[in-house]
Amino acid sequence: MTSSPLSVLMALDSMDAGGTETHVLSLARALISSGQRVSLISSEGLMRPQFEEAGCSVFLYDFRAASSPAYADRLARLVDMMRRQKIDIVHVHQTPSGLLAARAAEQLAIPMVFTAHGTYYPQATIKSILASSKAVISVSPPVQKYIEQLGSTSAIVPNGIDLLAFYPTPQSSLRSDLGISEDAVVLVYASRLAWGKATACDTLLRAMKDLHRYGWDRLQLIVVGDGPKFEPLKKLASFIEEESGSKFIHMVGKQAQMREYYNAADIVVGTGRVALEAMACEKPVLATGNHGYFGWVEPDNYEQAWMHYFGDHGSNAPHSRYLYSNDIAQGCRRIDELRVLGKEGKRWIEREFQIGRVLEQTMNVYRVALGNSS
Repeated sequence: MTSSPLSVLMALDSMDAGGTETHVLSLARALISSGQRVSLISSEGLMRPQFEEAGCSVFLYDFRAASSPAYADRLARLVDMMRRQKIDIVHVHQTPSGLLAARAAEQLAIPMVFTAHGTYYPQATIKSILASSKAVISVSPPVQKYIEQLGSTSAIVPNGIDLLAFYPTPQSSLRSDLGISEDAVVLVYASRLAWGKATACDTLLRAMKDLHRYGWDRLQLIVVGDGPKFEPLKKLASFIEEESGSKFIHMVGKQAQMREYYNAADIVVGTGRVALEAMACEKPVLATGNHGYFGWVEPDNYEQAWMHYFGDHGSNAPHSRYLYSNDIAQGCRRIDELRVLGKEGKRWIEREFQIGRVLEQTMNVYRVALGNSS
């Protein structure tokens, strides 16, 4: 670690519940626990109480376009705050907030670190962010390759999982609150409902229709997440249930307390950080994401799952309701084996992704950005 505590400024577009936001929260908690100071600039969001409870100094900002008349005032306010907080290093994760933070950091000659969480950034914007960064972090090997194609180097530092926040617990009242019977087999799909993840959700809904048609009437699906495709997907879910004559899809929107939903599941369907958090809760994972379908995550394919980031940055096949329904049916036939997979998955998370290890790797990147790599 550095010889004296660092004052770190994190930048997020919002504090809504999502994978990037949860990662930043886990990292902020770890930094604060290790003696560093963390400030956060962000627009409002569901997770604000959690950031404040962790000990972050939260400053609300509007990240509208640079052409907005109020942009100069927002930039001046941010520069003033950074001086008052005696910021040593700026760590950005998204582009609108990252662009504003980059401008302020440049004015104050403060080094900036950028974490690339995917391959979905607008090219002109990410090139500007990369040009302003003293060091770059990629959350997976495919993202590192993407950054290399843009002409920059990066260190791979995975999403860190706080094992004090994500762990197995007895089932709460969540199932009964949703009207789900005790003998049901519950799938939880968690994601922002946009891009390829919305396609994955659409495919899963149609697979659930097929499974119920062929007699898998104990299956229930909880969809956690919000986004531009939430309403169309909710309408599709209602249509499927009306056609099927039964209630088995629960669209619950965005939620801040994801551990409760993971622990209500028998199977978690998801990608990226969702897969890691679910395995920390000892849940078997059927991986699918922006890029396509991966399948069951098992010890003999852990390395491949990681290289594909659980279907988010690479995949084994396109989204297919037939693949989904076939693999879910096979999983239901070996539910006891899946429980064993869940326990093995937790051990993998403990070895490779626990937040203490990620904190050490992140601090190494900070040292490089600060010009102190010794």
